[in-house]
Amino acid sequence: MTRFSAKAHIRPDYNYSNFHKSLLHENNSEDYALRHLYSLENTKLLLQNWGWSAEEIKQGIDYATIDVYKHVVYLHIPSKIEKRSQLIKIRGISRFISKADYVDVLVNRAWQKADPYKLQPGDNWDDLIVRGNTGEFYELRLYKYEISCTCHAYSGLEKAFAQDPVAAKHLMLNPTAQGQIPDKHIFAAWKYLGCETLRQYEYCWLERKEAAMKELWQFDPDPEPEPELADW
Repeated sequence: MTRFSAKAHIRPDYNYSNFHKSLLHENNSEDYALRHLYSLENTKLLLQNWGWSAEEIKQGIDYATIDVYKHVVYLHIPSKIEKRSQLIKIRGISRFISKADYVDVLVNRAWQKADPYKLQPGDNWDDLIVRGNTGEFYELRLYKYEISCTCHAYSGLEKAFAQDPVAAKHLMLNPTAQGQIPDKHIFAAWKYLGCETLRQYEYCWLERKEAAMKELWQFDPDPEPEPELADW
């Protein structure tokens, strides 16, 4: 029996796309794209954006089928469900969705959850430290064109986009992320630095580097005088 990593991907009587099946692994924890990109949580927000009420989403979300193709995602929620041996009419949907919509939701969710007050300076100008929900500390490394984090969510998202090149393309085209892995710690660092897009971050990174180099230069001891040439 094929194992799936999320409730939306367990329909036993449905023939999923070949691309969808290629995202599956023997170890469910390796189904990164299904878990991080095409999840029920992201789908809930899409439905909310399309005008579904909280009650309509609650009624139908556990019956959702999310089928991932190479370029699009197919979402189906039946208009009738069986509950206590009775057929109940609910709001249904059958439509293809751009992967850009899922990427946008992922970016927006990460931005909303980003908390700059959980950050503290690291040992160097290009390091920040963040404390996770379970008490462990993660390191953020500031590079010129991106930020990386040692947390598990960042690693999972990175692998998810590596599994799905089309989603990765939409991440590059996203006006906020512009290719940056959309993890809440990364966006917390953006807020900490006072920026809202990758381009703004690149400018902040340059200013931060120049300030650090200037401070280093100011506190350097006077260089040793060069030896004088002997008079002959």
